[in-house]
Amino acid sequence: MVTDAVKAHDPLKTASLYVYAKGSYANNTDVRRDSDVDIVAECQACNYYDYMPSQEPTTTVGTPYEGEWTPAKLRSEVTTALNNAFGSSAVDSSGKLALVVAAVPGSRPSIDVVPSFDYFLYSDPQRKSSCRGSCVWPRTGSTKIVNWPDQQLANGHAKNQRTGQRYKNYVRALKNAENVLVKAGTIKAKPSYLMECLVWNVADSTLKSGTLDDGFRATLVELWQGLADEGNYDDWTEPNDIKYLFRSGQKWSRDDAKEIVLETWRYLAY
Repeated sequence: MVTDAVKAHDPLKTASLYVYAKGSYANNTDVRRDSDVDIVAECQACNYYDYMPSQEPTTTVGTPYEGEWTPAKLRSEVTTALNNAFGSSAVDSSGKLALVVAAVPGSRPSIDVVPSFDYFLYSDPQRKSSCRGSCVWPRTGSTKIVNWPDQQLANGHAKNQRTGQRYKNYVRALKNAENVLVKAGTIKAKPSYLMECLVWNVADSTLKSGTLDDGFRATLVELWQGLADEGNYDDWTEPNDIKYLFRSGQKWSRDDAKEIVLETWRYLAY
């Protein structure tokens, strides 16, 4: 539906849009209580890039983009396309990043549409090696946010295969536990992606240990030990294996992670 919406909007035809699903829906880690679908509308008419530390070239490489597709224009035109397709009353464009298309019971879930741009992170000055991602600018502000959906998808699939499907089962279990605990007033809501990130950092051998119940309890134990003051949490990454989980710029903290792990353990103990 989003693809059809942007294709029908003539001003977007020069943006070379690539429309795809990302997040828990695409990665098959969604749960019923968190049923929205994340869709990226990625402009590939131009791309943004950065270099790894100390890898910046000493001379200019490439040609600066001089076209029309700024972050503000892309957001504006994608908003218009969604308004045309779904009706302006169904589209909320007031959020920081996503344009939210309201759910229709029995027809479609809530859709978060993120206008983004093609992005490269180069690991050498000659641009011979890079990681390809996607970047988005908040509705207000000038600092881009970089995501790595392809890496997340591939790494999650591989870990799920290595662990006999337990990786994604345990991600969903931890998300469901968080929903139950929030509903009970035991904890405040946490970003659902945090639960996927936590299970990603558990050893495959731990996830596969014993019965399903044994493996999940062992997962919680390993997470708790890793989150301790002397634990190895500082080196943990997101499932894309590029961004660190608890370093600067994240919307969660180690205390958030410790709380969900501890309260899930207590919930299972009752």
